[in-house]
Amino acid sequence: MGSPSARLNLRESLRPWVESGLEFVYAPGGRTAETRPEPIAARAEALPHPPQSQPQQPLTSPRRQPTADRPQDAPSPADRAAGRPQPNFPTPWSSFLRFTKPGARVVMTYMELGLDLAGQSDPRRRGVLKNLQAHLKWPAGTINFWPVACLADGALQPDTAMFWRGWELWRTPYIICFGDEALRVILPDAEIQKVTHLLENVIVHKLPPLARLVEMLPHEQQLAAEAIAGLRL
Repeated sequence: MGSPSARLNLRESLRPWVESGLEFVYAPGGRTAETRPEPIAARAEALPHPPQSQPQQPLTSPRRQPTADRPQDAPSPADRAAGRPQPNFPTPWSSFLRFTKPGARVVMTYMELGLDLAGQSDPRRRGVLKNLQAHLKWPAGTINFWPVACLADGALQPDTAMFWRGWELWRTPYIICFGDEALRVILPDAEIQKVTHLLENVIVHKLPPLARLVEMLPHEQQLAAEAIAGLRL
């Protein structure tokens, strides 16, 4: 049997003999031929494919369910985190929601706000609020104005439950209340002389009523609101 370095490729016609145990074959010219394994890739290609018992089915992508059969998309995390208001408030409170923003950090309220949002606004009150917002320099979208009373039968009707129902939509960490009368609606049992009220989930700050602020000069109005200028939003 020849050395490994002298191995030659074996013809396919002699392979059955070699696999039966034959070690030497006669080669013209006196050379000894020995089998060398073919490369693995070549042997694999020479193997017959096993018969298939069933025809192979073509692969197809799963068919999407019709829209009517698929569940509706759930609210996105952004919508849930923002606490977007749902239009299930009674009139006229439902109309006040269109003035609110989902990402507010402060709720401002005063007794006459129900008039202002119902189309009976006073330009002097509007001027005070514009002056204060410019002074505070809070980011846009920080403040939601939400009433403590609404107009009914020609008069303002206080509603503690509806105020807090609105606040629950945004759960702002701060409430700014102008005047004792509005504070009594928000916190009926509060000590009225206090200007800061610490609740479990919110801090209520009381400022002078807008009826007094409209009589002040712009810089005096800003000084009256200095207690809330340092809020971290």
